[in-house]
Amino acid sequence: MEQYLFVYGSLRDGFFNFDKYIKDQIISRRLGKIKGILYHMPNKGYPAALKGNGEVVGEVIELKNWNENIKSLDAMENYISDRNDNNEYNRELVEVEIMENEDKGKKLKAFAYLYNMNDEDVFNKNSIYISHGDWKKFMLEENK
Repeated sequence: MEQYLFVYGSLRDGFFNFDKYIKDQIISRRLGKIKGILYHMPNKGYPAALKGNGEVVGEVIELKNWNENIKSLDAMENYISDRNDNNEYNRELVEVEIMENEDKGKKLKAFAYLYNMNDEDVFNKNSIYISHGDWKKFMLEENK
């Protein structure tokens, strides 16, 4: 059975965790988007996607050795277990719309790591809203 992962931050191609965790483990990779809102957390150096009505742009990835790879990604994302208050990110099943190639417009289910906001005041003081929903674009613009 095919299982997909939707990534929108440091696991995207061109960023440090892509090379470290998944570069050699990819079967397929396509541009996609999910419903949500996206923030950059400068104090942490990575993004946070939350549920919402906007769009978050990222990549839909099919991984080799799903069970082995998802365990290492869970650890990287500080995901302990389902609905655990101590998770930094929750791994949730989301609907992804493919944005390229012959599959453009097609929808599929994928797991995504969505930020587990424990303190809204602290989060709001320490995050930047990304209106276009694309952290890769945001980071490239920031580093011009």
